[in-house]
Amino acid sequence: MLEQNTNDKVIDFRRMAAEYYQKAAWNQLLALDNYRERNFQVAERFAQLSFDDQMHANEYAELADAESSLMLEVELEE
Repeated sequence: MLEQNTNDKVIDFRRMAAEYYQKAAWNQLLALDNYRERNFQVAERFAQLSFDDQMHANEYAELADAESSLMLEVELEE
């Protein structure tokens, strides 16, 4: 049961990372579109949102990696 909960947690972390990477990509596209239209303040805002989303995505990916490592250590000890 504990292993299934851990697997679910890893999947959830990976899903959240993927969602944030998607948001980051979308915000980056919006930043580029606004830059092209010379809406520099709006472009900067979307670029900042993209950066923030990338940082959140990285955090979730790191959590998933850490959880996977813990799960592997537990398996090796058994």
